[in-house]
Amino acid sequence: MLEVDMKTTIMTLYQKGYNKTQIGKMLSIDRKTVRKVLREETQGKELPQETQEGTWPSMLDEYKEYIEIQLSKELSITRIHQDLQKEFGVACGYTTLRDYVKKIRKSQPHAYMVLHSLPGEEAQVDFGYIGTLRVNGTPRKAWIFVMSLSYSRYMYVAVTLDQSVQTFIRCHTEAFRYFGGVPQTVKIDNLKAAIVEADFYEPTVQRTYAAFAGHYGFLPNPCRVYTPTDKGKVESNVRYVKENCFKGRDFKEIEEAKRFLLSWLKETANRRIHGTTSRKPETVYLETEKAYLKPLPAQDFLFSKSGAATVRTDCHIVHDGNYYSVPYTYIGMEVDVIEVNHLLKIYHAGKEIALHSLCGNAKGEHVTDKSHYPSTKTITQEELLSSYREKMAQVGTGALAFLEAFKDTEMYQCHHYRSISGILALRKKYGEDAVDKACQRACHYGNITYRAVKKICESGLYHLPLEDEQELSMEGRSKIRKLSDYRQMTGLGVISHE
Repeated sequence: MLEVDMKTTIMTLYQKGYNKTQIGKMLSIDRKTVRKVLREETQGKELPQETQEGTWPSMLDEYKEYIEIQLSKELSITRIHQDLQKEFGVACGYTTLRDYVKKIRKSQPHAYMVLHSLPGEEAQVDFGYIGTLRVNGTPRKAWIFVMSLSYSRYMYVAVTLDQSVQTFIRCHTEAFRYFGGVPQTVKIDNLKAAIVEADFYEPTVQRTYAAFAGHYGFLPNPCRVYTPTDKGKVESNVRYVKENCFKGRDFKEIEEAKRFLLSWLKETANRRIHGTTSRKPETVYLETEKAYLKPLPAQDFLFSKSGAATVRTDCHIVHDGNYYSVPYTYIGMEVDVIEVNHLLKIYHAGKEIALHSLCGNAKGEHVTDKSHYPSTKTITQEELLSSYREKMAQVGTGALAFLEAFKDTEMYQCHHYRSISGILALRKKYGEDAVDKACQRACHYGNITYRAVKKICESGLYHLPLEDEQELSMEGRSKIRKLSDYRQMTGLGVISHE
């Protein structure tokens, strides 16, 4: 026989919304026992009432308001489940909460805000499938591309045979020409032609479409995923075009359909009284919106090639046989490359990171923007020479004379400064005085090389006095010993360092 506290527990759980099977499992007792207790305890008492949907009240009913608030914050069911357990100690399973949320969402009507746009502020675009049209006698799948100005509802429509990037951009270009200008933003669906990754917070815009948007000066504004109301104006226009222009009409060829569409667009669609604005789209467009559109660019957007490349350690990518620089921070990364109007645009994650003029038909050319290198690598030859001059002057007059003589050598002409770097490094081992005298001796004998200065230091020849200049002028330079003679004398022990 069950104790009183067990019966009380059964009743409490039942009143919270648990069914007989759940209570039995929770208390490790038979379901029949639970049913018997409920019958005994509820005799002569009012039983919990069923809802209109025929389900018993839920244990989560008392937290309904809290759950609705959390859902309005767009929190996930997993997060709400965790918070219910942590903050209220609610002992319900995830599936129980999930099912409860489904019921809440079914019972709540969706509310949407009316989105008003300013003149020239926004256009919305979308594709709509219209069945098949004959192309040279062969049936082909066909779509309509629709761009609608959000303020006036003035629209442009084109028939297409695909939804590729090229088609998408071509239709944009034709629409802008039709409007005589460009809106500030274009709201697009998450089409592969425009969006690589559909993310509400950071959508990745397809590289070619991003370049196209930059060329025409508008901002692509992707809709939220599974939220068609974000572009409700063009959605309704797509339905209108399909129903009013194409439904029930049989065109012999696609060209016939295109001609009819242009005529219908001008005479019917843009001159009808719009159901929402109660005005003709053409009238609102001409009287107000057209003046707010941005002017068309001087050149159309023309692209021929696009692809991917990897940034090399020398901060360049290889494209069509030539080398183009990229900021050093992208070394080792894959970037997107696109040719636009004789320019090469380089993108990473949808962001333009480099712009160069194309080399044309040349091959093996390096096109380099020095700002793409680290600051330590962009020092000019003049700046580098000035730095070495300062350091050699600190060593002494002999070292400074060596540097000036070095400027007349082939090494300097080829921008190789390793000789000077090597001489400065000799200071650590021999000291500045020895290096200065060695440079002076090397200059005296016209041997302006790092190797000569190093040998003089190693052999201790910098201790020897230089030959008198008067003697040189009287007896000629034939009496000057070569450095090789000094090395030989040192090897024979003729010259002592003592």
